[in-house]
Amino acid sequence: MDKNELVQNVLVDKATLVAPRTPEKVHHEIQYMLKSGISYIDALCEYARINNLEIETVADIVKKSSILKEKVRSEAVEAKLVIKDDQDLTKLC
Repeated sequence: MDKNELVQNVLVDKATLVAPRTPEKVHHEIQYMLKSGISYIDALCEYARINNLEIETVADIVKKSSILKEKVRSEAVEAKLVIKDDQDLTKLC
């Protein structure tokens, strides 16, 4: 294997690597959906579908962000998908 083939193989390997998904990147990528009036829950489900991700993978990302987690929780409470927790979160911290 000559030098050019080795360089080409390295470039192909780097191209197949997947960039890590952070809560900030996910939030940035769903902004256009949010601006059009789609809810956070629906936007995150659509993000998972577009990127061929399991919804559990997106849930793990959301759990790492207090902002995303609170937005999803607020929407779920408003839609009566979960029971409102009246406990003051500041007392827990």
